Amino acid sequence: MLDRTIAPPAGEIVFGGLPKVNRQTFDSGVSLFWLSAGDQPVVKVELVFESGIWFETQKATSWLTAKMLAEGTSKKTARQITEGFEQLGAFLEINPGFDDVSIAVYGLQRNFDQVIALLNEIIIESIFPEREFEILKSNRKDQITLNDNKSNLFASKKLREAIYGAQFSYGQGLGVDDIDRIQLTDIKQYYSDRLFHNPKIYLSGQVSDRLVSLVEKNIVFPKSNEPVKKVIDFESSTRDIYVEREGSMQSSIRMAWLIPDRNDENYFDYQITNSLLGGYFGSRLMKNIREDKGYTYGIHAYPVHLKHSSFGMIAGDVVAAHTKDTFAEIKAEIDKLLNEPIPGEEIETLTNYLAGSFLSSLGTPFQLMGKFKKIEEAGLDISYYDRYFEALRGVNEDSIKKATEKYFNASKAYTAIVGLNQ
Repeated sequence: MLDRTIAPPAGEIVFGGLPKVNRQTFDSGVSLFWLSAGDQPVVKVELVFESGIWFETQKATSWLTAKMLAEGTSKKTARQITEGFEQLGAFLEINPGFDDVSIAVYGLQRNFDQVIALLNEIIIESIFPEREFEILKSNRKDQITLNDNKSNLFASKKLREAIYGAQFSYGQGLGVDDIDRIQLTDIKQYYSDRLFHNPKIYLSGQVSDRLVSLVEKNIVFPKSNEPVKKVIDFESSTRDIYVEREGSMQSSIRMAWLIPDRNDENYFDYQITNSLLGGYFGSRLMKNIREDKGYTYGIHAYPVHLKHSSFGMIAGDVVAAHTKDTFAEIKAEIDKLLNEPIPGEEIETLTNYLAGSFLSSLGTPFQLMGKFKKIEEAGLDISYYDRYFEALRGVNEDSIKKATEKYFNASKAYTAIVGLNQ
């Protein structure tokens, strides 16, 4: 009989590698990556284009253009498009971002040819009806107003401004006036000139050769012009931004540093050190500021990777009366990492958590393809994850202290506070 008072033996967490992702390039130049895996008869197709905020010459054009694709075609109204996907058991997501625009559809294998046909229709037959355009603009303005009234979202917005400046693509904030200035002609121009630049297709789930052939023959992209190259040059007028919200019970705080991208040879040292500081529930910031001091329900540290820059951020909503105390405690925890011994048990707990967490994120074919997509979009090869596990096995007190000194210098931090700076 099993004795539940005795813990099962522990062993090393081993990563066996990602399954092979197939690659091919169509005659049109479109790249397809596909993975057949999973027990459920479901499929996901994701289209990714280099046409996000980075490529705009006028604010909000990429977001509005991408969202307008599902607002009406030459054959269907916006409602009919929505109902069409629902009747097929499919779900459409359109996600415009800083660098890319992503269009993803989840559906059933048995009728995915119909899903592809409807997806292709919104790509090449969108007519951009004016009524839906005005509704979308109105909804977007309401969303901006609502988000700006949420201290946590507004603090993240102001932090990007503190890092990059309000004129640089990654630092500019979107306002209601920016939406008002957009005309339907601007959207149509972005669609014809920019939206479908350098398309990639990621196909995962129960993928057959027939489905691959269907994708090749039935997903067609309009031609796109080459983008104008931008100079990667940003400058902020201030490293610290404070927005007072009188009477607020909480302050949303952000503290950030520029960090290396995933291609950097020292990136994993940063990533592991960041996790120890604030990257999981057992981190030092959580133990101190949440568990011990009670200043917040949660405080987290995580990297934000954009194609032309990356930053690491510490974020939390704290009791307004302890805003300054929280920053002091963050700096104190950084000083401890630099100047005090780091217990081996703490490092072991961290690396076991990170290894286990990574493996638990590989449970579905969609997650597997997501891991592959991350390295493909970053220009990395499949050995990236093997090197991650090597870094977990090799981390020690010395590597953590060096990373802390290099990447968490308090004098070089950017900060944003929305609430009360008490």
